[in-house]
Amino acid sequence: MKKETEICKLCLEPIFNFICIDCQHASVVNWLSENGSAELVSEFNKFHEKIKEEFASTQNVMFCIKCKQMKETAICPYCYAKEVFHWLLDRNPEVAKKFAKIFNFGYSPTIEIENSMPIIIVNERESSDLNFCEECGIVSDNLKKINGKWLCESCRDEV
Repeated sequence: MKKETEICKLCLEPIFNFICIDCQHASVVNWLSENGSAELVSEFNKFHEKIKEEFASTQNVMFCIKCKQMKETAICPYCYAKEVFHWLLDRNPEVAKKFAKIFNFGYSPTIEIENSMPIIIVNERESSDLNFCEECGIVSDNLKKINGKWLCESCRDEV
C-alpha cells in the first residue's frame, strides 16, 4: 500500500523527517528557560496550545523521528519555528534574534530588510515547446524569439 506524503498546512510543502510540534515545543521551552524568562515561557506555553488547537488534524498522522510516536501532522518544523520567531519578535526582539540564530530553518533572522529587490514573475516562455519555426515551419532545436515570433537561424538572418 502506497502512503501519500503529508503536506504542511502553512507552506504547502511536503513534510519529510517529521518532528511533531510537541517535540519542537519542548526544545523551545528548554531554550527559552535559559535565554528568556519564566514569564516568557508561560506565555509561550499558551501560544503553543493555541497553535496546536488551530492546526489539529486527526486525518494526517506521521511518525515523529524524535519522540518515536505517531503524531498529528499539521505544520512542518520550518513553519513552527517561523511562527515562534514572529511570536517572540512581538514580545522580545533581542530574544527573537538569538532564537533565529539557533532555530533558523531558512528564514532571515534580520528584522529589517535592507536593499531588497522585488521578485518579478514573467509568464513568457524562454524557448518554444513545439520546435517549429513560426515563419517557415521547419523543425529546429535552435529557435529564438524575434519580434514576438519563434524563428529558426535562417529566418532570423533574413530579419
